[in-house]
Order: sequence, then structure tokens, then C-alpha cells
Amino acid sequence: MTSIYMLDDIHAGDTRRYAGGQWVNHTQSRCPGCGMWLPETEPKEIQIALNHLGRDGFVEYLWNSHTFPIFRDDLIQLWQRAGLSGFAVKPVRIVGWYDQPKKPLPADIPVYHRLVLTSQVRLSEPPPVDEGCDACGWVQYAFPKLSVRLENGMKVDERTWDGSDFFGLRGYEFVFCTRRAAQVTLEAGYNRHIAFVHQEDYDRWEEFRPDAWEHKAYRKYVETFLIRDPARL
Repeated sequence: MTSIYMLDDIHAGDTRRYAGGQWVNHTQSRCPGCGMWLPETEPKEIQIALNHLGRDGFVEYLWNSHTFPIFRDDLIQLWQRAGLSGFAVKPVRIVGWYDQPKKPLPADIPVYHRLVLTSQVRLSEPPPVDEGCDACGWVQYAFPKLSVRLENGMKVDERTWDGSDFFGLRGYEFVFCTRRAAQVTLEAGYNRHIAFVHQEDYDRWEEFRPDAWEHKAYRKYVETFLIRDPARL
């Protein structure tokens, strides 16, 4: 079995502590067959209006309202120099403040890119519930309702995988990757605001409930699923 990981940019860091904002030039079209947004109709440049800078400011991942995989230029260059496959990039521009349009932007904003996954796969877990849309290829899976964990995590149907280092699932913003991609990233020290999770472990953790968890204890529990040290891959 191939080692496949999820790149996690939601649970790995508190999004209130670093810069993020709203996608403001949403011009996508919907599929005439199933009504899903068509990723290929996204604008050529993603425009973000900031909500906050947080304590840490601009880090390697730029939080955004649509959970796009948006990463700082130095991380993208690392992946490119390593020859990792399965992705392209499109520019991201920070255009202002979402609720304060007259507020000046910070100086020295880093360059960010939207990661575009050029390799797509299907899942075997959770299982598909249909054969997919004839028009666009989107497949619906038996994901549980929100706040219900994935008992078995996720599992890529490797028959649909072309061997790329990065790959995705049409209609979702999941970023799957190989052990090599995770190792390159972690060995370069990118492990504070992003982490990696074995696909079989993804979202298997319990949801936070105030009656059952203290915040620090819950954070420590979720951390057991997150890989930040390349020796744990």
C-alpha cells in the first residue's frame, strides 16, 4: 500500500493567529448537469480582502473564506526545486481590507499563490454514492454529516492515481500528497501552520464538545493525528 497523506492547513494552526481574508472576485460558473462550481472557471487571479493579521501575520498558508490551498512563494519554490509533480499555480493578490476599504494595507506583503492540483483521483473510502456527473465528472461520496467524524478516515482509489506527488479530488479542496512531498516540506521546517495526516487518520478525531473537553486537552488530542516531524512519516 502506498503512503498517502493529507496536507492539513485547518487543524494545524489557529487561523485567528495569522493573516487571512475573504475571496472577493468569485466569478465561477456552475455545471449544467449537477450544479457544482466548475474549478476551471475560476478567475485567473484570486483576490483576497483581509479580515485579520493575527499575532503571526503572513505565514506560509494564507487562510481564506473558501479554504483554497494558498501558499507563500518560498514554499511553492521549495516544491518546484524538489521537482514535485501534480500541481500548477495561479497568482493571488491581496486587494485591501474586507470591512475597512480605506485602511492601508501592511507593507511588505509576501507573494502568495493558489495551488492548482493538476492530478485528480477518486476515493474508495468513503465510498462513492453514484457514478459521477456525466457533464463535469464530479462524484458524490458518503461523507457523514458535519460534526460526525470519519470512522475510517479517507482512502484514495489508487487505480485512479497517476503517481503525482500532489493530487486532489474534484469538487473539494483536499490536498493529497506522497510521502516525498511531505518529507521535503517538513525537512525544510514548514511545520508550524501546516502539518500532514495519514489519509486513513484524516478527520477520525472526535469533535470538540465543551462538556467533554478542555481546550488544551482537546488540542493535545488532535495533535496526535498531525505529523510535524519527518521522522514520524
